[in-house]
Amino acid sequence: MEALYSSVHYWLVGLPTISKFEWKQGHTFGSSILFLALSVSIYLSLTLLSLRFASHLPTLSATILHRITAVHSLILCLLSLITVVGCSLSVLHQMPRHDWKWLFCFPPNHTHTRGPVFFWFHVCFLSKILEFIDTLLIILSSSRSRRLSFLHVYHHAMVPVLGYLAIYTSQSMLHIVVITNASVHVLMYAYYFLCAIGKKPWWKRLVTNCQIVQFIFGFPCSAMMLYYHFTTKLGCSGFGPWCACIAFDVSLLALFLDFHSNNYGKNNRKGHDNKLEKQA
Repeated sequence: MEALYSSVHYWLVGLPTISKFEWKQGHTFGSSILFLALSVSIYLSLTLLSLRFASHLPTLSATILHRITAVHSLILCLLSLITVVGCSLSVLHQMPRHDWKWLFCFPPNHTHTRGPVFFWFHVCFLSKILEFIDTLLIILSSSRSRRLSFLHVYHHAMVPVLGYLAIYTSQSMLHIVVITNASVHVLMYAYYFLCAIGKKPWWKRLVTNCQIVQFIFGFPCSAMMLYYHFTTKLGCSGFGPWCACIAFDVSLLALFLDFHSNNYGKNNRKGHDNKLEKQA
């Protein structure tokens, strides 16, 4: 067991590419403002154009769409699982000895965007660009007008922007966000992979519940960060982007609670479309 742990730790933390990683704006892949602006702009433009000219767009056959969805979901499921393990081990490795405050509050001007923890931040950020394919698959389906919701587009467009700002400012608690979000994505993409290959897991509702719990869990963690920010001399790193993130989380929580009520309420057991779950 110890040999297995050592091997996993090396490949997910100790590998030179990971342990010596440093995020440098404009040099690290995906770290430029231009990359972010182009990615989000192209995503929104193509999405809006697809809605405007929906009747003229081709659709993929159900068989081909299911195969592509299965591969896409499996890749993101495995990537999310690796991110959870890698980021968790990296936190244990990089956290200053006996400094539990670090879990909630990075010291400003002293937290540099380097090391294994920030490597996994970067992986998570790039995975959000990869998740744009979620929308493409919906656009190429025959039910695009029903499934391409405001919640879906709002989430997919905003997360990369907030993720970029979080890395740029060494935002406190970012590792907590990455681990909890990636954990939910393991479950969510596993569900969609099984659906794509013809299975129908019983835990559809569990996916939505975990997404809601994810947002709620962030509030007590944020309370700890606020405590340290206002009771220490220097405060916590990335306070501005944190304010934007908490506002975004509140809006997502409200949208997911509405989704939960519409789909699992007493008067609507059948629910609407399960693809709306694919947001967090």
